[in-house]
Amino acid sequence: MLNQALAIANGKGGVGKTSLTANIAVMAANSGWDTLVVDLDPQGNLGADLGYRHLGRSDEGRALSKAVQFEEPLEPPVIGIRDHLDAVPGGRLTRELADVLLTRGSRVAAKAMDAALAPLTERYDLILFDCPPGDDVLGDLGLAMARALVIPIKFDTASMDGLELMARRFRSIKTRAINSELELLGIVLFDFNPNATALRRQVEDELHRDFPYGVRVFSRAIRHSQRAAYDMRRSGMTAVEYERAAAEEKEKRFALLQTDRDLLKRFGPAKSQAARGLADDYAVLANEILEAFTEPTIVITDTDDQPLLDIPADERVLESSW
Repeated sequence: MLNQALAIANGKGGVGKTSLTANIAVMAANSGWDTLVVDLDPQGNLGADLGYRHLGRSDEGRALSKAVQFEEPLEPPVIGIRDHLDAVPGGRLTRELADVLLTRGSRVAAKAMDAALAPLTERYDLILFDCPPGDDVLGDLGLAMARALVIPIKFDTASMDGLELMARRFRSIKTRAINSELELLGIVLFDFNPNATALRRQVEDELHRDFPYGVRVFSRAIRHSQRAAYDMRRSGMTAVEYERAAAEEKEKRFALLQTDRDLLKRFGPAKSQAARGLADDYAVLANEILEAFTEPTIVITDTDDQPLLDIPADERVLESSW
């Protein structure tokens, strides 16, 4: 287990885990935290969200696969994608790594992952694992290495089923002593209408019924913005970067409106009007998550003496600057 590692995971895909990983990473890096992202998903979409795949800088998981298979120290292959931010990409070779690890068993795989990543702990303040969906050996590796887990969900049946799957995996990782210190940091509501307050209350009530011993639901939800999400991944921008680009574009469009309307027509579609609100959502949420991550915790147990949730013991937090 790496003390500064946080896993983002859900049993279902398409619930915002990669977008959440990318945005937390960039905001932490912007605040001066030396940050590393590790993409454990063979789809490699984190490289699209952060832009290094567009630049041809992804190694498709080669460095991670080699380091884990041979239990060698890992050297991140993508350095400086932002100030204070490096990356270990995922891709087709990550899937090959999963096939190899299936024959070794969870404990051996976790030991190999620790040998690869432990030397990096002196270089980074925060290590984020973007875990693949489903019941996957690579996802288990992320949970084995992380001190805490964040689960993003949408309000649909498949997403809630994915949450149930993650709860079982969380319990399995702890009870099999693969990572007995893993804590469930909280749940993120993703792709929600900020005005749908009744729906939000319904979701939170359902979550509290599913976790009767307590679960943190982060107060800031990420709003729905299909256009912004599409633009951000296509251009390799996070929400705060997209907001900045949208503001600059708006100024250019206004100038063209005054001077050259024909050129304005060829400028292409405008960026989403949700840019500012979306950036604010991610900024507030990232601050919430990182504050919770740096709090001391106590463990609540159920009647079977199995830890269910780690709850903050006091209000001490790490200062951040965004």
